[in-house]
Amino acid sequence: MMNRKEFYEYVKDNVKEYLPESYRDAEIKLQEVEKNNGLKLTGITIPNGNQRIVPTVYLDSLYQEYINGKDVDSCVGDVADMRIEAQGKAEFCDMGVPDILDYEKMKDKLQVRICDKEWNTDRLADKVVTEHGDFAAYYAVNLEENGEGISSIPVTISLMNEWGVSVEQIQADAMMADRNRGVQLVDMTQIVESMIFGGTPKNLLNEKLDMETVENPMFCLTNESKMNGASLLLQEDIRKQIGECLGSDYFVIPSSVHEVLILPDNGIFQVPELNAIVQEVNETQVERQEQLSDKVQFCDKKTAVMENAERREARLEKEKVAEKAEVKGGIHGRLEKAKAEIKAKEVDKVPKNKSKDLAAAL
Repeated sequence: MMNRKEFYEYVKDNVKEYLPESYRDAEIKLQEVEKNNGLKLTGITIPNGNQRIVPTVYLDSLYQEYINGKDVDSCVGDVADMRIEAQGKAEFCDMGVPDILDYEKMKDKLQVRICDKEWNTDRLADKVVTEHGDFAAYYAVNLEENGEGISSIPVTISLMNEWGVSVEQIQADAMMADRNRGVQLVDMTQIVESMIFGGTPKNLLNEKLDMETVENPMFCLTNESKMNGASLLLQEDIRKQIGECLGSDYFVIPSSVHEVLILPDNGIFQVPELNAIVQEVNETQVERQEQLSDKVQFCDKKTAVMENAERREARLEKEKVAEKAEVKGGIHGRLEKAKAEIKAKEVDKVPKNKSKDLAAAL
């Protein structure tokens, strides 16, 4: 049985045998691609003629199939099939290449992507990035969006310079484009019911709920396509709308890059417990590249300010201790001042008594 490197080389050396004649002169390359959260995948690129945008076929899952007993040549055939299937999309994207340098044509195609800042330092190095507490936002141009997925390119610093626009402009236009993709706040119970019985869950974003009538208060924030919708969390007016809808402060559970869960702060949930749940779910149920973070956030209903829930509790505890010390110090200070005033009065009396005694003695 071949090891991982041998398998990848075998695919590279033999895939042309399964491809049409137009691929015969292709310069095939293997490359390591860094994805979200430090995940590194091995991809193969197979150009077709002179096309400028070449799709990448990832080999990691195929190697796992090979390890599990699939014939190696069947795996090579699968790579060829995936490359042929991607050709139509590659040709579509290739047609739009000249327009990529035209910002006015691209700004409506922008999308905000969100990730954990600490998990993605290297990956973000050459990207246009804005920081939002525990999160970093980077940006993409979605060349194609449909039911099958999204074809996109990242907005790098060099592309921004070609456009001749600022980071602030990219951020503002990307957030507007995201709003145009639809913002949805949906009851999780309705989502489950729609999966079983069909139907469309109601968008609650502009509602004002009576939380006493909601049996299991848990909500999902995402976009209409449910792709890369977690970034809507970064928009202050959306956070404010959520607070108005719930009528309370709330916790934000970073469930994936596609959505976040919203829990009203009703006194039931404890931050350490929520953090532990998020970490367990990430480890057992969410693919590494789709994990958003393991840091629960807290959002204030009135100010729409979002901050790390654990650090917020520590900050409030520190402020509480400082306030107690100030109160204690204040009382102590007043007592000391009163004692000092009494002592001063006694000192004023002493010389007079002593002068009388001295006169009498004389």
